[in-house]
Amino acid sequence: MLQQDQVLNMAMLRPLSGREEEWLAQHRDVPSAMRVSWLLNACMVALGDRPVDRDLVQQLLVADRQYLILQLRRLTLGNQVQAVVSCPSCNQKMDVDFHLSDVPVEPRIQSVPSYALEISDRIVQFRLPTGGDQEAVLETQTENAVAELLNRCLLSDGGKSLSSEEDDAVIAEMERLAPQVELELDLTCPECSHRFLLPFDTTAFFFEEMVLRGDTLLREIHALAFYYHWSEAEILKLERTRRRAYLRLLNESLSQD
Repeated sequence: MLQQDQVLNMAMLRPLSGREEEWLAQHRDVPSAMRVSWLLNACMVALGDRPVDRDLVQQLLVADRQYLILQLRRLTLGNQVQAVVSCPSCNQKMDVDFHLSDVPVEPRIQSVPSYALEISDRIVQFRLPTGGDQEAVLETQTENAVAELLNRCLLSDGGKSLSSEEDDAVIAEMERLAPQVELELDLTCPECSHRFLLPFDTTAFFFEEMVLRGDTLLREIHALAFYYHWSEAEILKLERTRRRAYLRLLNESLSQD
């Protein structure tokens, strides 16, 4: 992670509390890039020696943000992921089970704030896209979003507008230089034996998990409030593991009565 010519390579995170779980469950329609910014701002305790705020979170490279969300999921829900996907051949549902520690990560540490690429007879300068760039193009039509994102990252076009082929060359160089956090599952359908590769978006899946757990969270709040007489605000401050520990003790006590 490179911020203002300073490499920041140490982040401190805390697991989600009920407060963040509730927010994610209630804001499923908020664009993913904005949810990432909100969640990292809430759960990142420190980044190097810099104070964490939303502006700093938005300055992080896209893949760095994906990696941090991956770690938040591991801290909050554990390393194992169990999902259900559809076979593209027969459309049957199939179970998928893997560990987050198996997700390929290529750090590609950044040592400079910008890069130069020689294209034809000129030098094009650019930087890598950040979370703030993603948020800035959210209102752009899908077919124009990539072009707008590229324009935001171009520092100099060498005095002449880029052709579509030159745009592609710059994008390819960005992908080569940027850190990568990408998972592609090699799957075989148990119904029709069709084998296929499935790109798996761990960030989107984590957010969907939090939506599905929204009703469970409400029931847990109700149980703890009913028996312990704690306020909703007090319960939401608890991290998930602590909340679940109280619920286990409560269930044990009730089963003995």
